[in-house]
Amino acid sequence: MKTKLMTILAVITTLALSNAAQSAEWSFVMLGDTRDDNSTATGVSPHLHTIAQKIASLNPQLVLVAGDLCNGDCLDPNSPLYPANGNFTDLAAKAIYAGEFSCWKTAMQPVFNYATGEGIPIYTVRGNHENNDAEAAPIEVLKEAYQEAFSAYVPTNGPNNGPADNQRGLSWSFTHNNVTFVAADQYFNFNPAYADSTFWSGYHSLDRAWVTQQFRQSTSPYKIFMAHEPIFQTEGNGPGETDNEQAQHFFGTDAAGLQTREEFWNDIGDAGVQLYVTGHLHLETVASTTNDHGDTIIQLTAGNGGAPPQDFINNPEPGVTTLYNNGNTLVNGAVNATYGFALATVRDDSMTIQYYSLNTVDNSWTVADYSTQIAPIPAIQPPTCPLCGAIGAVLMLACLMALGLTRAPNRARR
Repeated sequence: MKTKLMTILAVITTLALSNAAQSAEWSFVMLGDTRDDNSTATGVSPHLHTIAQKIASLNPQLVLVAGDLCNGDCLDPNSPLYPANGNFTDLAAKAIYAGEFSCWKTAMQPVFNYATGEGIPIYTVRGNHENNDAEAAPIEVLKEAYQEAFSAYVPTNGPNNGPADNQRGLSWSFTHNNVTFVAADQYFNFNPAYADSTFWSGYHSLDRAWVTQQFRQSTSPYKIFMAHEPIFQTEGNGPGETDNEQAQHFFGTDAAGLQTREEFWNDIGDAGVQLYVTGHLHLETVASTTNDHGDTIIQLTAGNGGAPPQDFINNPEPGVTTLYNNGNTLVNGAVNATYGFALATVRDDSMTIQYYSLNTVDNSWTVADYSTQIAPIPAIQPPTCPLCGAIGAVLMLACLMALGLTRAPNRARR
Protein backbone atom coordinates (compact mmCIF):
# COMPACT_ATOMS: atom_id res chain seq x y z
CA MET A 1 0.00 0.00 0.00
CA LYS A 2 2.84 2.38 0.83
CA THR A 3 4.43 1.70 -2.56
CA LYS A 4 1.16 2.45 -4.32
CA LEU A 5 0.74 5.71 -2.40
CA MET A 6 4.27 6.78 -3.30
CA THR A 7 3.54 5.96 -6.94
CA ILE A 8 0.43 8.13 -7.11
CA LEU A 9 2.23 10.97 -5.32
CA ALA A 10 5.06 10.69 -7.83
CA VAL A 11 2.57 10.94 -10.70
CA ILE A 12 0.96 14.02 -9.16
CA THR A 13 4.37 15.60 -8.53
CA THR A 14 5.48 14.95 -12.11
CA LEU A 15 2.32 16.53 -13.47
CA ALA A 16 2.75 19.55 -11.22
CA LEU A 17 6.37 20.01 -12.26
CA SER A 18 5.41 19.65 -15.92
CA ASN A 19 2.75 22.31 -15.54
CA ALA A 20 5.17 24.59 -13.73
CA ALA A 21 7.63 24.25 -16.62
CA GLN A 22 4.93 25.15 -19.11
CA SER A 23 3.97 28.19 -17.07
CA ALA A 24 7.52 29.51 -16.69
CA GLU A 25 8.19 32.94 -18.17
CA TRP A 26 10.75 33.09 -20.95
CA SER A 27 11.89 35.53 -23.63
CA PHE A 28 13.30 35.87 -27.14
CA VAL A 29 14.70 38.75 -29.21
CA MET A 30 13.81 40.00 -32.70
CA LEU A 31 15.92 42.28 -34.91
CA GLY A 32 17.01 42.66 -38.51
CA ASP A 33 19.09 44.72 -40.94
CA THR A 34 22.47 44.66 -39.25
CA ARG A 35 24.51 45.61 -42.31
CA ASP A 36 26.80 48.61 -42.79
CA ASP A 37 26.82 51.44 -45.34
CA ASN A 38 28.08 50.85 -48.89
CA SER A 39 31.65 51.96 -48.18
CA THR A 40 31.99 49.34 -45.46
CA ALA A 41 35.22 47.65 -44.45
CA THR A 42 33.49 44.68 -42.79
CA GLY A 43 29.96 44.48 -44.23
CA VAL A 44 28.58 44.71 -40.68
CA SER A 45 27.21 47.66 -38.71
CA PRO A 46 29.72 49.09 -36.23
CA HIS A 47 26.87 49.13 -33.68
CA LEU A 48 26.10 45.42 -33.91
CA HIS A 49 28.57 44.27 -31.26
CA THR A 50 27.12 46.75 -28.74
CA ILE A 51 23.62 45.54 -29.60
CA ALA A 52 24.75 41.93 -29.16
CA GLN A 53 26.18 42.71 -25.72
CA LYS A 54 22.86 44.15 -24.57
CA ILE A 55 20.91 41.20 -25.97
CA ALA A 56 23.19 38.76 -24.15
CA SER A 57 22.74 40.63 -20.86
CA LEU A 58 18.97 40.02 -21.06
CA ASN A 59 19.55 36.26 -21.42
CA PRO A 60 16.78 35.41 -23.90
CA GLN A 61 16.35 31.78 -24.92
CA LEU A 62 16.73 32.51 -28.64
CA VAL A 63 17.24 35.33 -31.15
CA LEU A 64 15.48 35.87 -34.50
CA VAL A 65 17.21 37.88 -37.26
CA ALA A 66 14.99 38.96 -40.16
CA GLY A 67 17.62 39.24 -42.89
CA ASP A 68 20.14 41.72 -44.31
CA LEU A 69 22.81 40.55 -41.93
CA CYS A 70 25.62 42.00 -44.08
CA ASN A 71 26.04 44.18 -47.13
CA GLY A 72 26.54 41.30 -49.51
CA ASP A 73 27.10 42.82 -52.95
CA CYS A 74 26.01 46.31 -51.86
CA LEU A 75 29.47 47.85 -52.08
CA ASP A 76 30.78 51.00 -53.73
CA PRO A 77 34.33 51.58 -55.07
CA ASN A 78 35.27 53.34 -51.81
CA SER A 79 34.84 50.08 -49.89
CA PRO A 80 37.95 47.98 -49.24
CA LEU A 81 35.71 44.99 -49.98
CA TYR A 82 34.89 46.09 -53.52
CA PRO A 83 36.02 43.34 -55.92
CA ALA A 84 39.25 44.24 -57.67
CA ASN A 85 37.86 43.00 -60.97
CA GLY A 86 34.41 44.51 -60.43
CA ASN A 87 32.87 41.02 -60.61
CA PHE A 88 30.33 40.24 -57.87
CA THR A 89 29.52 36.72 -59.06
CA ASP A 90 32.81 34.79 -59.17
CA LEU A 91 34.66 32.76 -56.54
CA ALA A 92 36.69 35.79 -55.46
CA ALA A 93 33.40 37.55 -54.68
CA LYS A 94 32.23 34.51 -52.72
CA ALA A 95 35.30 34.85 -50.51
CA ILE A 96 34.36 38.49 -49.87
CA TYR A 97 30.84 37.46 -48.85
CA ALA A 98 32.18 34.71 -46.60
CA GLY A 99 34.41 37.29 -44.92
CA GLU A 100 31.41 39.54 -44.24
CA PHE A 101 29.50 36.69 -42.62
CA SER A 102 32.57 35.86 -40.54
CA CYS A 103 32.64 39.46 -39.30
CA TRP A 104 28.94 39.18 -38.44
CA LYS A 105 29.59 36.08 -36.36
CA THR A 106 32.38 37.87 -34.52
CA ALA A 107 30.14 40.84 -33.75
CA MET A 108 27.41 38.51 -32.44
CA GLN A 109 29.79 36.47 -30.28
CA PRO A 110 28.36 37.84 -26.99
CA VAL A 111 25.12 36.09 -27.97
CA PHE A 112 26.43 32.95 -29.64
CA ASN A 113 29.98 31.72 -30.17
CA TYR A 114 29.98 30.08 -33.60
CA ALA A 115 33.47 28.68 -33.02
CA THR A 116 32.48 26.68 -29.94
CA GLY A 117 28.74 26.28 -30.55
CA GLU A 118 27.95 27.80 -27.15
CA GLY A 119 25.50 30.52 -26.23
CA ILE A 120 22.01 31.67 -27.16
CA PRO A 121 20.78 30.11 -30.44
CA ILE A 122 20.38 32.55 -33.36
CA TYR A 123 17.90 31.80 -36.16
CA THR A 124 18.38 33.76 -39.37
CA VAL A 125 16.57 34.16 -42.67
CA ARG A 126 17.91 35.75 -45.86
CA GLY A 127 17.30 39.34 -46.87
CA ASN A 128 17.89 40.86 -50.29
CA HIS A 129 21.49 41.56 -49.25
CA GLU A 130 22.03 37.81 -48.93
CA ASN A 131 20.65 37.34 -52.45
CA ASN A 132 21.17 40.47 -54.58
CA ASP A 133 20.82 43.89 -53.04
CA ALA A 134 19.20 45.27 -56.22
CA GLU A 135 16.64 42.43 -56.09
CA ALA A 136 17.73 41.41 -59.58
CA ALA A 137 18.74 37.90 -60.65
CA PRO A 138 20.11 35.81 -57.76
CA ILE A 139 23.85 35.84 -57.13
CA GLU A 140 24.55 32.15 -56.63
CA VAL A 141 27.90 32.51 -54.84
CA LEU A 142 26.30 34.92 -52.35
CA LYS A 143 23.60 32.38 -51.58
CA GLU A 144 26.24 29.64 -51.22
CA ALA A 145 28.29 31.76 -48.82
CA TYR A 146 25.19 32.37 -46.70
CA GLN A 147 24.27 28.68 -46.66
CA GLU A 148 27.77 27.65 -45.65
CA ALA A 149 27.75 30.21 -42.85
CA PHE A 150 24.28 29.78 -41.36
CA SER A 151 22.21 26.88 -42.69
CA ALA A 152 23.66 24.46 -40.13
CA TYR A 153 22.15 26.58 -37.34
CA VAL A 154 18.49 26.37 -38.37
CA PRO A 155 16.17 23.37 -38.78
CA THR A 156 16.54 21.70 -42.20
CA ASN A 157 12.81 21.13 -42.61
CA GLY A 158 12.01 23.74 -45.24
CA PRO A 159 10.24 22.91 -48.51
CA ASN A 160 12.12 20.98 -51.17
CA ASN A 161 10.48 21.42 -54.55
CA GLY A 162 13.40 20.18 -56.64
CA PRO A 163 16.99 21.28 -57.32
CA ALA A 164 15.99 24.83 -58.28
CA ASP A 165 13.72 25.30 -55.26
CA ASN A 166 15.33 23.42 -52.38
CA GLN A 167 14.82 25.68 -49.36
CA ARG A 168 16.25 23.34 -46.72
CA GLY A 169 18.35 25.46 -44.37
CA LEU A 170 16.84 28.67 -45.78
CA SER A 171 13.16 28.37 -44.86
CA TRP A 172 12.50 26.59 -41.58
CA SER A 173 10.07 26.01 -38.70
CA PHE A 174 10.24 24.85 -35.10
CA THR A 175 8.37 25.05 -31.82
CA HIS A 176 10.07 26.25 -28.66
CA ASN A 177 8.11 26.00 -25.43
CA ASN A 178 4.69 27.44 -26.31
CA VAL A 179 5.62 29.35 -29.49
CA THR A 180 5.80 28.08 -33.07
CA PHE A 181 8.19 29.98 -35.36
CA VAL A 182 8.11 29.74 -39.16
CA ALA A 183 10.54 31.60 -41.44
CA ALA A 184 10.18 31.84 -45.22
CA ASP A 185 12.90 32.66 -47.72
CA GLN A 186 11.51 35.22 -50.17
CA TYR A 187 14.23 34.94 -52.82
CA PHE A 188 13.33 31.94 -54.92
CA ASN A 189 11.36 32.06 -58.19
CA PHE A 190 12.86 35.24 -59.62
CA ASN A 191 10.63 36.75 -62.32
CA PRO A 192 12.53 39.22 -64.55
CA ALA A 193 9.23 40.59 -65.90
CA TYR A 194 8.62 42.10 -62.45
CA ALA A 195 12.11 43.54 -61.97
CA ASP A 196 11.23 47.13 -62.84
CA SER A 197 10.07 50.28 -61.10
CA THR A 198 6.42 49.24 -61.40
CA PHE A 199 6.86 46.18 -59.21
CA TRP A 200 10.07 47.24 -57.40
CA SER A 201 11.62 43.75 -57.53
CA GLY A 202 11.44 40.42 -59.28
CA TYR A 203 10.58 38.58 -56.08
CA HIS A 204 6.89 38.44 -55.21
CA SER A 205 6.32 34.87 -54.11
CA LEU A 206 7.11 32.52 -51.27
CA ASP A 207 5.99 28.98 -50.50
CA ARG A 208 2.60 29.96 -49.09
CA ALA A 209 1.29 26.39 -48.92
CA TRP A 210 4.27 25.22 -46.86
CA VAL A 211 4.06 28.20 -44.47
CA THR A 212 0.33 27.69 -43.92
CA GLN A 213 0.80 23.95 -43.38
CA GLN A 214 3.41 24.53 -40.68
CA PHE A 215 1.04 26.73 -38.72
CA ARG A 216 -2.04 24.57 -39.23
CA GLN A 217 -0.34 21.50 -37.80
CA SER A 218 0.85 23.44 -34.74
CA THR A 219 -1.15 23.49 -31.51
CA SER A 220 0.95 26.24 -29.89
CA PRO A 221 -0.91 29.15 -28.26
CA TYR A 222 1.48 31.59 -29.98
CA LYS A 223 2.48 31.52 -33.66
CA ILE A 224 5.03 33.80 -35.31
CA PHE A 225 5.91 34.18 -38.99
CA MET A 226 9.18 35.78 -40.17
CA ALA A 227 10.48 36.92 -43.57
CA HIS A 228 12.58 39.86 -44.67
CA GLU A 229 10.31 42.18 -46.63
CA PRO A 230 7.14 43.85 -45.33
CA ILE A 231 3.79 42.76 -46.70
CA PHE A 232 1.87 45.89 -45.67
CA GLN A 233 2.95 49.54 -45.91
CA THR A 234 3.45 51.21 -42.56
CA GLU A 235 5.60 54.17 -43.65
CA GLY A 236 5.39 56.71 -46.45
CA ASN A 237 8.10 58.14 -48.67
CA GLY A 238 10.93 60.11 -47.19
CA PRO A 239 13.61 62.00 -49.16
CA GLY A 240 15.46 59.59 -51.40
CA GLU A 241 12.92 56.81 -50.82
CA THR A 242 10.76 57.24 -53.91
CA ASP A 243 10.07 53.51 -54.20
CA ASN A 244 9.28 53.03 -50.55
CA GLU A 245 5.62 52.12 -50.99
CA GLN A 246 6.50 49.40 -53.48
CA ALA A 247 9.20 48.05 -51.16
CA GLN A 248 6.58 47.46 -48.46
CA HIS A 249 4.29 45.34 -50.62
CA PHE A 250 6.16 42.08 -51.04
CA PHE A 251 3.47 40.41 -53.14
CA GLY A 252 3.20 43.46 -55.43
CA THR A 253 0.71 46.27 -55.86
CA ASP A 254 -1.04 45.04 -59.00
CA ALA A 255 -4.46 43.37 -58.69
CA ALA A 256 -2.97 39.88 -58.70
CA GLY A 257 -0.45 40.75 -56.01
CA LEU A 258 -3.02 42.31 -53.71
CA GLN A 259 -5.30 39.30 -54.20
CA THR A 260 -2.45 36.94 -53.31
CA ARG A 261 -1.70 38.97 -50.19
CA GLU A 262 -5.34 38.86 -49.14
CA GLU A 263 -5.53 35.07 -49.57
CA PHE A 264 -2.26 34.49 -47.71
CA TRP A 265 -3.22 36.75 -44.81
CA ASN A 266 -6.55 34.92 -44.53
CA ASP A 267 -4.79 31.54 -44.53
CA ILE A 268 -2.19 32.29 -41.86
CA GLY A 269 -4.69 34.24 -39.75
CA ASP A 270 -7.05 31.26 -39.84
CA ALA A 271 -4.09 29.10 -38.76
CA GLY A 272 -3.57 31.30 -35.69
CA VAL A 273 -0.65 33.55 -36.64
CA GLN A 274 -0.53 36.63 -34.40
CA LEU A 275 2.77 38.26 -35.38
CA TYR A 276 4.76 38.86 -38.58
CA VAL A 277 8.41 39.78 -37.98
CA THR A 278 10.04 41.56 -40.90
CA GLY A 279 12.70 44.14 -41.73
CA HIS A 280 13.98 45.76 -44.94
CA LEU A 281 13.14 49.26 -43.67
CA HIS A 282 15.79 50.54 -41.28
CA LEU A 283 13.54 51.39 -38.36
CA GLU A 284 11.14 49.79 -35.93
CA THR A 285 7.41 50.07 -36.57
CA VAL A 286 4.55 48.11 -35.06
CA ALA A 287 1.32 47.99 -37.06
CA SER A 288 -1.97 46.17 -36.76
CA THR A 289 -3.73 44.49 -39.69
CA THR A 290 -6.99 42.56 -39.84
CA ASN A 291 -7.73 39.90 -42.44
CA ASP A 292 -11.10 39.25 -44.07
CA HIS A 293 -12.07 36.84 -41.30
CA GLY A 294 -11.50 39.28 -38.45
CA ASP A 295 -8.12 37.90 -37.38
CA THR A 296 -5.62 40.49 -36.15
CA ILE A 297 -1.99 40.06 -37.22
CA ILE A 298 0.70 42.44 -35.95
CA GLN A 299 3.40 43.38 -38.47
CA LEU A 300 6.60 44.21 -36.59
CA THR A 301 9.20 45.85 -38.79
CA ALA A 302 12.32 45.19 -36.74
CA GLY A 303 14.91 46.53 -39.15
CA ASN A 304 16.84 48.83 -36.84
CA GLY A 305 19.69 46.46 -36.00
CA GLY A 306 22.37 48.97 -37.03
CA ALA A 307 21.85 49.48 -40.79
CA PRO A 308 22.34 52.94 -42.35
CA PRO A 309 19.59 55.30 -41.14
CA GLN A 310 16.66 56.25 -43.34
CA ASP A 311 14.08 58.93 -42.57
CA PHE A 312 10.43 58.16 -43.12
CA ILE A 313 7.07 59.79 -42.68
CA ASN A 314 4.22 58.01 -40.93
CA ASN A 315 1.83 57.08 -43.72
CA PRO A 316 0.32 53.58 -43.38
CA GLU A 317 -1.86 52.25 -46.17
CA PRO A 318 -5.65 52.03 -45.63
CA GLY A 319 -6.59 49.25 -43.23
CA VAL A 320 -3.25 49.38 -41.39
CA THR A 321 -3.00 51.02 -37.95
CA THR A 322 0.38 52.18 -36.69
CA LEU A 323 0.69 51.21 -33.02
CA TYR A 324 4.29 52.26 -32.41
CA ASN A 325 6.84 53.99 -34.62
CA ASN A 326 10.42 54.29 -33.41
CA GLY A 327 11.58 55.62 -36.74
CA ASN A 328 14.50 57.83 -37.65
CA THR A 329 13.88 61.57 -37.59
CA LEU A 330 15.38 64.56 -39.36
CA VAL A 331 17.20 66.98 -37.05
CA ASN A 332 18.67 70.10 -38.71
CA GLY A 333 18.61 68.30 -42.05
CA ALA A 334 20.42 65.20 -40.77
CA VAL A 335 18.93 61.84 -39.87
CA ASN A 336 18.82 61.12 -36.15
CA ALA A 337 19.19 57.33 -36.26
CA THR A 338 17.63 54.86 -33.85
CA TYR A 339 19.08 51.37 -33.44
CA GLY A 340 17.98 48.49 -31.26
CA PHE A 341 15.81 45.39 -31.04
CA ALA A 342 12.55 43.99 -29.69
CA LEU A 343 12.30 41.70 -26.66
CA ALA A 344 9.30 39.38 -26.31
CA THR A 345 8.45 37.97 -22.88
CA VAL A 346 6.17 34.94 -23.06
CA ARG A 347 3.75 33.78 -20.40
CA ASP A 348 0.79 31.44 -20.56
CA ASP A 349 -1.68 34.33 -20.50
CA SER A 350 0.14 36.89 -22.69
CA MET A 351 3.15 37.81 -24.78
CA THR A 352 4.60 41.26 -24.11
CA ILE A 353 6.97 42.90 -26.61
CA GLN A 354 9.23 45.76 -25.48
CA TYR A 355 11.42 47.95 -27.68
CA TYR A 356 15.04 48.75 -26.80
CA SER A 357 16.85 51.74 -28.34
CA LEU A 358 20.58 52.46 -28.31
CA ASN A 359 22.01 55.92 -27.66
CA THR A 360 25.15 55.79 -29.79
CA VAL A 361 26.72 58.78 -28.00
CA ASP A 362 27.22 57.00 -24.69
CA ASN A 363 26.00 53.45 -25.52
CA SER A 364 23.14 53.77 -23.05
CA TRP A 365 19.79 52.06 -23.59
CA THR A 366 16.18 53.18 -23.42
CA VAL A 367 13.10 50.98 -23.21
CA ALA A 368 10.11 52.52 -24.97
CA ASP A 369 7.09 53.49 -22.90
CA TYR A 370 4.96 51.59 -25.43
CA SER A 371 4.73 47.78 -25.44
CA THR A 372 2.73 45.30 -27.52
CA GLN A 373 0.45 42.72 -25.91
CA ILE A 374 -0.48 39.52 -27.73
CA ALA A 375 -3.03 37.08 -26.32
CA PRO A 376 -2.71 33.31 -26.70
CA ILE A 377 -5.05 31.33 -28.90
CA PRO A 378 -7.90 30.53 -26.46
CA ALA A 379 -8.92 27.22 -28.01
CA ILE A 380 -5.63 25.54 -27.18
CA GLN A 381 -4.74 27.31 -23.96
CA PRO A 382 -3.54 24.61 -21.51
CA PRO A 383 -5.33 24.44 -18.14
CA THR A 384 -3.57 25.93 -15.14
CA CYS A 385 -3.44 22.56 -13.36
CA PRO A 386 -4.06 19.18 -15.00
CA LEU A 387 -5.72 17.83 -11.82
CA CYS A 388 -8.02 20.71 -10.88
CA GLY A 389 -11.70 21.12 -11.64
CA ALA A 390 -14.31 18.42 -12.19
CA ILE A 391 -12.26 16.51 -14.78
CA GLY A 392 -9.25 16.48 -12.48
CA ALA A 393 -11.36 15.12 -9.63
CA VAL A 394 -12.63 12.27 -11.81
CA LEU A 395 -9.08 11.44 -12.93
CA MET A 396 -7.83 11.46 -9.35
CA LEU A 397 -10.64 9.15 -8.21
CA ALA A 398 -9.91 6.77 -11.09
CA CYS A 399 -6.23 6.64 -10.15
CA LEU A 400 -7.00 5.94 -6.51
CA MET A 401 -9.50 3.22 -7.37
CA ALA A 402 -7.02 1.58 -9.74
CA LEU A 403 -4.42 1.46 -6.98
CA GLY A 404 -6.91 0.14 -4.41
CA LEU A 405 -6.65 3.18 -2.17
CA THR A 406 -10.42 3.72 -2.09
CA ARG A 407 -13.57 1.79 -2.86
CA ALA A 408 -16.42 2.44 -5.18
CA PRO A 409 -19.61 3.65 -3.46
CA ASN A 410 -21.71 0.78 -1.99
CA ARG A 411 -24.60 -0.27 -4.14
CA ALA A 412 -28.06 -0.17 -2.59
CA ARG A 413 -28.89 -3.42 -0.81
CA ARG A 414 -31.74 -5.45 -2.15
